[in-house]
Amino acid sequence: MSIKFFLLGKFMRSIKNKKFLLIIVNNIFILVLCFYFVQSNTYMGKTAYIPSGNNILANSKPFFPFGFYYVDYNIPKNLQSQFKINALTDMANAGFNIIHTSNSEQPDNDRIMLDKAQKLGIYVILEGPADPEVMDAFKTKSALLGWNIADDANSRYTPDVISNRRNKVKKINSNYLTYISMFSLKPEVIKRYLHTSDLIGFQSYPISDRYLDSTFYDMKNIVNTSKIYNAAPTIANLQTFKWNEPDSIGNPQREPTFREVRNMTYQALLGGVKGIIYFSYRYENWYLPEHQELWNGLKSLVPEIKIISPILLNGNLNQIDEEFKNILAGIWINQNQVLAIIINTSHTETTEVAIKVPANLSQAKSIFANRASGLVIKGNELTGLIKPLDVHVYSLS
Repeated sequence: MSIKFFLLGKFMRSIKNKKFLLIIVNNIFILVLCFYFVQSNTYMGKTAYIPSGNNILANSKPFFPFGFYYVDYNIPKNLQSQFKINALTDMANAGFNIIHTSNSEQPDNDRIMLDKAQKLGIYVILEGPADPEVMDAFKTKSALLGWNIADDANSRYTPDVISNRRNKVKKINSNYLTYISMFSLKPEVIKRYLHTSDLIGFQSYPISDRYLDSTFYDMKNIVNTSKIYNAAPTIANLQTFKWNEPDSIGNPQREPTFREVRNMTYQALLGGVKGIIYFSYRYENWYLPEHQELWNGLKSLVPEIKIISPILLNGNLNQIDEEFKNILAGIWINQNQVLAIIINTSHTETTEVAIKVPANLSQAKSIFANRASGLVIKGNELTGLIKPLDVHVYSLS
């Protein structure tokens, strides 16, 4: 080290024109800054999850995935690549941070898509696994969060098949995360799949054939089961599409309203999920941007999730059961931060609530403007009226 500094000093003394030297040093400094900012804007970092907190780690920080599925098998092959880039750009411009999509039959198109995702700062889960050569070629793509190794996992694959797929992916790149998506109401079924993947997507599509509050109980069920067995974090797969098939009694089904989707979103958070990937931006004849009220509403959720995701990831959730009909509630505490969420899942009934809160709190401040509010702390209770489908989000102090 001393020899290097000696030679550098000798070089600097040999330059007679001090002004010229300052120009050189200044230009080097500018180049270093440019390099730093380019790197900071394009490098998305390694990914892993932390078993102790069950968080996904991206670029060394806890990360809350928030985005969409994109299913394009019915799109003509000559249009798939451009349509996917358009969707990716649309999601990124709205502030979403993840897209789940299938790997194509043309790796060059996927490579272009992954490079575009990196520039936009949006992560990708590719449905596969693909050929080993493709997965190996993509392991330098920092936008690639991981591979979906089983869709509808519990109805289509045995745990052994999925575990073997996971091992093949990890053999190619141990930093790849694996992901499955599933649905079951039976803890014994869920248990069999918990350790087959790094991440588990859990589906909840209640519109219009189940009760709306089923989303909370679906997510609570898998999150609690996963905690018991120290298994994978849960990513909620929530409904933003209309079923093509009729419901259980033969009636045509409808698309969810934005108020229902926002309600389900906060239900999933109360259930303890560590990310949300909605199904779907595109699927068969469903194209979300054609449903402007729903699409615009979903975009309005992005700043909400960005604001509260740190405490969702780092805080301790206490689900509150006060036995008010149609009411779900919970409080997150992280050091001196307290977040309260109260939901009315009824489409028709207004309910007066009195939710117990820690005794040292006296003020409830609504976090989001132009959203439902009006609850106040009296004694050690958060009290007031909650209208149908309303979601109340407060910072308590």
